[in-house]
Amino acid sequence: MDTASPRSSTSSDSFASGRASPINGFDSSAALILVTDSEDTPNGGVSFDFSSEDDDTEDESDLQLERIRNSPIPPLSSISVFLYLLGPFTKLGALLTPSADLPLKVALPAFVLFAVLSAFTRQLWYMLARYVRRADLEEIVLETFARGRGKETRRAVLRQLVRFFTGALRVLVAALYLRFSVDALLPYFPDFLAVPSRAIATLILAAFVSPLVAARTLGSRAVIYASWASVLAYALWFSITTYMHAKHILVPVAESSSLGSLWHGIPAFAFTFTTSSTVPLYASLKGTVSPLNPRPRRSQSFKLLSALSIAVAVAVTLPLVFFEASPKPPELPSTSLKTTVAVFGAASLLLSIPSLIITTPALAIPSVIRRATKFPLSKALTYLLTIVLSLLPVSVTRAGSDIILLLAFASTYMVPALLHIVIHNFRRPLSIVIPPTTPNTSGPLTPSDSRNDELLQRKERTLQRRRLGRRLVWDIGVWVLLVPVGGGGLVWAVGRMGGKW
Repeated sequence: MDTASPRSSTSSDSFASGRASPINGFDSSAALILVTDSEDTPNGGVSFDFSSEDDDTEDESDLQLERIRNSPIPPLSSISVFLYLLGPFTKLGALLTPSADLPLKVALPAFVLFAVLSAFTRQLWYMLARYVRRADLEEIVLETFARGRGKETRRAVLRQLVRFFTGALRVLVAALYLRFSVDALLPYFPDFLAVPSRAIATLILAAFVSPLVAARTLGSRAVIYASWASVLAYALWFSITTYMHAKHILVPVAESSSLGSLWHGIPAFAFTFTTSSTVPLYASLKGTVSPLNPRPRRSQSFKLLSALSIAVAVAVTLPLVFFEASPKPPELPSTSLKTTVAVFGAASLLLSIPSLIITTPALAIPSVIRRATKFPLSKALTYLLTIVLSLLPVSVTRAGSDIILLLAFASTYMVPALLHIVIHNFRRPLSIVIPPTTPNTSGPLTPSDSRNDELLQRKERTLQRRRLGRRLVWDIGVWVLLVPVGGGGLVWAVGRMGGKW
């Protein structure tokens, strides 16, 4: 197994020492092997090699190339990966932070806690991807719950469930962003546009974004520029609100009648640091095959980019926590200031909608219809559904917004912890093990019992002791993330929605 996983049980230096220290005719390095059970390789699965030093076979390279060509997240530069890692942290949760209405002694620890948990969960996804050597969430789930032959039906069901919930969450978040943007901008639409209703305002904003939605992948220049513009719009919103706070001007509160009871206080902090596409972005950064350049790409540090994105997000959102804790300034903002804040806040949400729609799994459209036209029917229907959902009545949208928050919370903080626990505690490990016999390298004799190889056993015990502390930390961390944080958070949210507290 890859040494990045907490369940790994050997290292390259142990191999080197084994080759240099044979004992009793044994080649100790040969006694540590990687079990590659053909039954554990799912039918139709593509092994994604994250090591830039390993040579792929021609067939594997063709499969990876085909997968990358069909993926909405193709190989990207490190700066683009950083952009898409940072983007989700500068959206609705950040805009709601100044209106948390919490004392500083509660708001500050809660905010920092969810920033740390977000970094922790990204590291979980990173290690899971390296452990199972798969390029996306679907394959990780299948390797966790349906590994091996004879489970094709379960695999098909799980694949459809993952695609459904992933796509549903992206569409719902996009609809919520569109709805919130309309709520923020509707009072400030110019008189000459004569916007009489929410529906017309929604169609105007949706038409503004639609050319970007037509892009095929996140590698499109238009989508990359739009994503940078979204981050820039948030930066301008942050700068203006910070200026208003420094000048003792009342900071306009980002409110919407479409948000439910959960979108205040600590749940808004949790949503601020929700994230998605961690594994595909890691695969994009580590992609070994590019249609334009078939040579292996230079390895980049995904962990560094992830940590840097979270650090930047904290730097441009943490000051907002102090706004609510400060005394309310008496001076009211001018209409131009309020309009400017609303425009930049809405722009940061609107310009992030294309990346959500593009990465939504395609709808199951019959092949006859797909072959009959080159029009991206699936994407068009997905975007149309997003617009329709954003136009639902307020009572439905309030309840729906709470469900969106719960789904985003579970997918970010609970799912990776659950997968880690199952795959490392209830599944047969993909590990380097001691085989029953090892070759005798001193002569043409039969293989000998490796269980009597003293040096091999000693090396294995030493490696296990070295990793024991790290394993305990990760095991405790994932259980805390799943049960007290995840389970407790869901129980509290359901009680809050039911009016129990």
